[in-house]
Amino acid sequence: MSASFGVADEQHSHNIVVSIAPYKYFVDAIAGDTVKVGLLVPPGASFHTFEPTPKQVLQAGNADIWFRVGESFETKALPALQAHNPHLRIVDLRHGVDLITVDEAGHHGCCHVGGADLHIWLSPKQAKIQAKAIAEALIAAYPEHKELYQKRLESLLKDLDDLDKEIAETLKPLKNRTMMVSHSAYAYFGRDYHLKQLPIEFEGRDPSPKQLNATLNEARKDHIKVIFIQPQYSSKGAALIAKELGAQLVILDPYSEDYFAAMRDIAQRIASQDSTTH
Repeated sequence: MSASFGVADEQHSHNIVVSIAPYKYFVDAIAGDTVKVGLLVPPGASFHTFEPTPKQVLQAGNADIWFRVGESFETKALPALQAHNPHLRIVDLRHGVDLITVDEAGHHGCCHVGGADLHIWLSPKQAKIQAKAIAEALIAAYPEHKELYQKRLESLLKDLDDLDKEIAETLKPLKNRTMMVSHSAYAYFGRDYHLKQLPIEFEGRDPSPKQLNATLNEARKDHIKVIFIQPQYSSKGAALIAKELGAQLVILDPYSEDYFAAMRDIAQRIASQDSTTH
């Protein structure tokens, strides 16, 4: 659950705001109970189409640090946040990450800002880079907790390494296969674990009849048996294709706050379903 915001002292509020839930997990893992973490995008909402209310912007403006990922709604909210709190430190977690461009991703499905895929937390390798950036910003803001943050960061980095190895082993038999998804969130995940995503949506919207037919033909070539959908996005197109293919719909939630459980669930559900093909 997201925390409410309030000023704790004159120098620092000890409030942190993150745009989406997985980063709340990372901040909590590093900072523990030394800060309170609030979410801009509530659970279940799409961070591509989310529009914060003025009240949410004001609440977020009481934070010391805002960890953002580059979504368009963040850019819109930025002037109001800075006007309300000129001392707000903004940390863009894309910095240092090996970004995947639209062309490199080879898909048509997602809303991209600045030509890059923004689902950068769905790679434990890239998550390590982001965790280090989070720790660095926290140490700069609250140097009295430096030793604690460094110790907890090291533990988190080890856990991310272990997670990466675990997922790689789980998905090893599916190397160079295709997974069909309603929303194209899995470019980084696919790059790490040698999977190709076949998205149904076009530029964040349900496909047109012509687009749907083209995607259906591609799915038939790949002998798709399972389509992975997300609770935050429309599954109308996925349901139509599933009916045509006789395929099963399986829910994945890459936006879950419980990062490690979500990543393991994604890997295990992909591995356990006959959803991929050469």
